[in-house]
Amino acid sequence: MRISREAQDIILKNLSLGYPGTVLMRDLNAVLPAGKISVILGGSGCGKSTLLRHILGLNRPVEGEIFLGETSLTSLESGEEYKQIRTRMGVLFQDGAMLGSLTLGENVALPLQEHTDLPDAIIEEVVLMKLRLVGLEESIHLFPNQLSGGMRKRAGLARAMVMDPTTLLCDEPSSGLDPITAADLDQLILKLKETFNVTIVVVTHDLDSLFNIADHVVMLERGRCLYQGDIEGLRNSEDAYITDFLERRPANVDDTLKRRVTFRSRE
Repeated sequence: MRISREAQDIILKNLSLGYPGTVLMRDLNAVLPAGKISVILGGSGCGKSTLLRHILGLNRPVEGEIFLGETSLTSLESGEEYKQIRTRMGVLFQDGAMLGSLTLGENVALPLQEHTDLPDAIIEEVVLMKLRLVGLEESIHLFPNQLSGGMRKRAGLARAMVMDPTTLLCDEPSSGLDPITAADLDQLILKLKETFNVTIVVVTHDLDSLFNIADHVVMLERGRCLYQGDIEGLRNSEDAYITDFLERRPANVDDTLKRRVTFRSRE
């Protein structure tokens, strides 16, 4: 099987997702465009992270297909085929997912050691280059517990990019970060898009990050795709849920209180 080295669309076709006995999402149709940053937006528990797990092949859809370019990921006949595809995918997990017994450099080197036959000297060079990209080259010998939360997220990005993937999946990258550190991470994600030929998918409910980085938005709510398109279309939507979400209005309260909360949030 030929693995493309170009950024490709991720296409979700008639997709239903869930677990045994539970369907979280039905008939999802969306295109996450190649070489762009697509943000998967929605409230807690709406299925954002579950969708990422299905794109990665960690879960199988209840129905429908997921395409990477022209390749149907859900129709691959063997785990080995999906493993080859996955070498072209980088993943930034919510907590960075660093192994505590390994140094930062050793954590970033793991994918290269697992999936390539590169000599140690070349691996060390690549690792240093990726750490330099995220501003952590001087921390190469530190252990994860010696890093701040923001540093662990940047380290996770370095590891996600170490194989030069064509697809980068980020699960809640700004979760747990202060506003300045989160903004720095947004700028790093934008830098990756500008520097590399990569399709980036970011799962978040962080509105600041959404407006900073998104080229394309897919909004999920109650098991359905409520919106897909650009930021301007999302801002101009007249859907009540989207308006409440973007204005940070509380649910299940009367309109008078909603207006007060919205006014105060803008002060």
